[in-house]
Amino acid sequence: MALNHSKKIENFGPQWFSAVMGTGAVAISMHLASKQFLPFLLVSQIFLAITIAMFLLFIGPWVIRFFKYSEKVKKEWKHPVKGNFFPTMPISLIIIGIALDKIGPTLFPSSIIHTVNTLLFFIGSIGIFLFGWIILAIIFVNKKTDVKHANYGWFIPPVSHLIIPVLGLSLIKPYAGTLMADVLFTISMIALGVGLLLFLFVGSIVYHRYTYHELPVSRLAPTFLIGIAPTSIITIILVKFSGAIENVGIGIELSKILPELKIMSLMAWGFSIWWLVLSVILLLHYVKNKNHPFVFGWWAYTFPLGAFAISNGAIAHLIDFSIFVYVLQGINVVLLFVWTVVFFSTIKSVMNGKCFEENE
Repeated sequence: MALNHSKKIENFGPQWFSAVMGTGAVAISMHLASKQFLPFLLVSQIFLAITIAMFLLFIGPWVIRFFKYSEKVKKEWKHPVKGNFFPTMPISLIIIGIALDKIGPTLFPSSIIHTVNTLLFFIGSIGIFLFGWIILAIIFVNKKTDVKHANYGWFIPPVSHLIIPVLGLSLIKPYAGTLMADVLFTISMIALGVGLLLFLFVGSIVYHRYTYHELPVSRLAPTFLIGIAPTSIITIILVKFSGAIENVGIGIELSKILPELKIMSLMAWGFSIWWLVLSVILLLHYVKNKNHPFVFGWWAYTFPLGAFAISNGAIAHLIDFSIFVYVLQGINVVLLFVWTVVFFSTIKSVMNGKCFEENE
């Protein structure tokens, strides 16, 4: 039986903004790939429009249920899986800002884009920090939290801080020599420190669970791919750092640290591609042994793949290896295919109401 409109809003869980994140990542990666294949530029513009449309479509029911169905939301805060997806909303703001930074100037005046992105940066950063504190506090005090609940979706609240510097460091150049440049840099470095260390802390917990306990149920299989996102984003940050460091008053000369940035970015990129291969192996295990039907969680395949694709486009600016361009183009083809499958599967799930069921 079809669900009514109110029931759909009630069951409109926090995971929906993962679709915005994944679509925004496709827009950015397609723009980077357009430097070798110009038609991708139009594709990136279309995906930017879809990303913004998705955000505007989702934000209404997301906000309404906070007030109209507050008890349901409180229950989700404590859920070992769903609760971790609340930060996807402010993360989406940062992703839109990054996409606008890359693609926006092909459509709008740069001054407008920069002003909008500065606003998105501060709103998104505040949201990411707040949700990170709240959700981790709930996990720590919740006596029902168990190791068997651990999955790589747990990366989202703490490690999402890593996305902040990607936009923050891009915003610095026009503010060079001003207090705003120093503020943007400081916030970005604080977020980098939080995200990097919590990546190590949380990653070790989840690694322990996957090693000494059985693998999560099939609908959580896509979360394994989230493991490539942190180091992919770190790779991007190191490249962004090289472009921002001389525009802040920290007194560091780029020429003195550039070799280290190249080595560290290559190491981070290397872990990402290693984890991608491991993810494919685990996915094949699920398909073969555990069944793997479509659930909304399949959107977790899109953003990590997009982040890895983007990291290839970014590191190519720092290290002149042609392999990065080839990997970018190859991953983009896979990413576009995966996004298309997930998007139309989601449309079908919306039409039959399955994505609004409680078990989602």
